[in-house]
Amino acid sequence: QATNNYSTLKGYTARAVYTEPLGKRTLLEFSLGQSNTRNLSDKETYDYNRGNGKYDQLNDQLSNDFENRYGYTNAGFRIRNQQKKYNYALGISWQQSDLDGKIISGIKDSLISKRFQNLLPTARFQYSFSRFKTLSLNYSTSTNQPSMSQLQPVPDVSNPLNIRDGNPDLKQEYNHTLQTNLSLISPYKNKNLFFFLRGTATQNKIVNYDSLNQLTGVRKTKPVNVQGVYNLNGNFSYSLPAHF
Repeated sequence: QATNNYSTLKGYTARAVYTEPLGKRTLLEFSLGQSNTRNLSDKETYDYNRGNGKYDQLNDQLSNDFENRYGYTNAGFRIRNQQKKYNYALGISWQQSDLDGKIISGIKDSLISKRFQNLLPTARFQYSFSRFKTLSLNYSTSTNQPSMSQLQPVPDVSNPLNIRDGNPDLKQEYNHTLQTNLSLISPYKNKNLFFFLRGTATQNKIVNYDSLNQLTGVRKTKPVNVQGVYNLNGNFSYSLPAHF
């Protein structure tokens, strides 16, 4: 077989922010953003023609065209406060995401349309013990959208022993992330301590579900949403001068 792939991706992102002072140490921040992307892909697969020795027999099962449009609009506000020893920020934004796609295949044509709406809170706190010693805590939320290949109900049979199928009922992932940073620097003694810890909890995590046919040996893979997915990573470093 011979396969030709053509694809284009175009998009834009715009964001506007306005701040209004509330007293000497507090700011109220408003934000508005929009983003859009358009992806076109064309896949042509030809089988070998023994009659003329060329790859000119179109394989409908392995050929398809698809158009994918994804865009989101968000709007929110945040309160920021600055004190002598500490500062903090609290905010929330509303986000609406739209995913539209059209798949043209020799087997089956399909249209996909998804809309997601979420509230995304954020929080930040930073405390300065001194000029060179600080502790910060950050909480944020974000979303990940399923891709067109994960949503499309047209099976991918390019490998007949490993068939991949989409799931049009997929939900978007929703992430909660909490991060802490500690920085203790002694510039006159050349001693430094850095500590970093980050934890993430994901709702509706998209993972692949595999099933194997014991008689034929064919494995089928399908993306599904699962709960209870957590990730934790961190880093600790301490440096001091060495005398030889």
